[in-house]
Amino acid sequence: MLSVSINAAVSQLNLLLKNLPGQSAQERMAGRVVALPSEIPSNAKLSAVMILLFQKEFDWHFCLIKRAESQGAHSGQFAFPGGSIDDLDTSLLHTAIRETKEEIGIPLKEEQIIGSLTPLYIPVSNYLVHPFIAYCDAPEHYTLQIDEVAFVKEIKLSHLLNPINKTKTNITLKDAAATQIQVPAYKISETEVIWGATAMILAEFEVILSRTTGQII
Repeated sequence: MLSVSINAAVSQLNLLLKNLPGQSAQERMAGRVVALPSEIPSNAKLSAVMILLFQKEFDWHFCLIKRAESQGAHSGQFAFPGGSIDDLDTSLLHTAIRETKEEIGIPLKEEQIIGSLTPLYIPVSNYLVHPFIAYCDAPEHYTLQIDEVAFVKEIKLSHLLNPINKTKTNITLKDAAATQIQVPAYKISETEVIWGATAMILAEFEVILSRTTGQII
């Protein structure tokens, strides 16, 4: 059973999600390898990700996955659980719920969904990503889809809101090993950063959280 404080936080966030800051907030942490087109291509692939919120030791957290190393455009990066819509999914929300269960072993029900953020187009992979937000009890363990996920990282929301954890980092392009670009990023630790599409989604979420009166964090 949810406590009153958690119910209040979920209700507050649900209200804030009705007025999304949108692309202008995402652009604060834009670090693109390929330029954004003037229009989203009609053949863009649909996908969905889940921002999973939970309280642990009285602090609100969210979790990211570290993608397993592969030949994919986003391999080895920190990301939210998620993936492409498939033929059996009845909606993009169901995609996010299914992928969260498959990738980290956390089952979700629709009543745990708080809302969604602004969709984000990723030119390098031609994906249109739809971010959803849900809450759950603090996970006691994660069951990983080992061919997709190396490990899970739990991060406090207060860490996200601390300006000291914003940085710039040099990224080596996968298809041009001698080429590096500098991109904005959230610093997780001295050796770990969040950049690219995940950072852009978090940038919008950060703006939303900054509007709260304290119940969320």
